[in-house]
Amino acid sequence: MKKLSVEFCIISARGLGRRSSLLKPQWFSVGWVDPSSKYCTKIDASGNSNASWGTKFSVSVDEHDLAQQQMELTVEVYRREPIFLREHLQGAAVVQMKEYLDKFAQNEEHSEVIEETDSFQLRRKKSDKAHGFVDISIRICKQEDDHGRFSGKQKFLHTRMAVRTKITIMQGSWCCFVRRKNQCFSG
Repeated sequence: MKKLSVEFCIISARGLGRRSSLLKPQWFSVGWVDPSSKYCTKIDASGNSNASWGTKFSVSVDEHDLAQQQMELTVEVYRREPIFLREHLQGAAVVQMKEYLDKFAQNEEHSEVIEETDSFQLRRKKSDKAHGFVDISIRICKQEDDHGRFSGKQKFLHTRMAVRTKITIMQGSWCCFVRRKNQCFSG
């Protein structure tokens, strides 16, 4: 049975708004596929209405299980007050993964990796009004192929517009990236 690696990168949020001009809000987000295993970003304390994180996490799934379940990514963005440290939900985005998994299944013969970066509206519960946008990169690949491609420690990189270049060093192969566009890559 084939295993897939589904990797997520919560890149940034924009259009979050500010309630007060005196207090600079701090922003963070929480993302998950399984509610029992949540991933939290670092706090963006820049104080403006656009937050940047670049937090990455991945889940491993069996292809057989995907046909039987509805997989979705949930990302919640919170505003934290700098003085009293109270947290308020700015909005949540729920991403149905069926579209991305179907694209991967269709392109499996031609490409063993599919990667897309999209923006999703943040909404509060019981509200149709958008409260900003969250930018997320989604990467799907066969799990066994990713482990054999690189030697050394594997980690995720967040770069602004990256182009992959392979460099050979005495200890093994490494990948470096040249900045060009907001995307997440593993290497």
